[in-house]
Amino acid sequence: MPEPELPMLPDGTTLRWTYLERGPYADVVIFATVEDGRIQFQGDSRSPSGATREFDQLIRGEEGYTWDYPWEEWEWHTGTEWVPISRLTEE
Repeated sequence: MPEPELPMLPDGTTLRWTYLERGPYADVVIFATVEDGRIQFQGDSRSPSGATREFDQLIRGEEGYTWDYPWEEWEWHTGTEWVPISRLTEE
């Protein structure tokens, strides 16, 4: 089941996730879109936590972690700024 925030965003909304690791991966940013309340990336539909786990394995290969990164780190673009998706349920 998707996190409650994603269905609040219209399909096509741009999302980004900044890699949380330091060192050679510190500047990695992943962009995706929202579709049907899930993250759409390279033709696959994922939850935020599932997507971050897969991105880590994509970036670091076999050294990628097998646990989930915080889905709250995803941000959506309002048209003028990037806002954490967790703020959608705070209002």
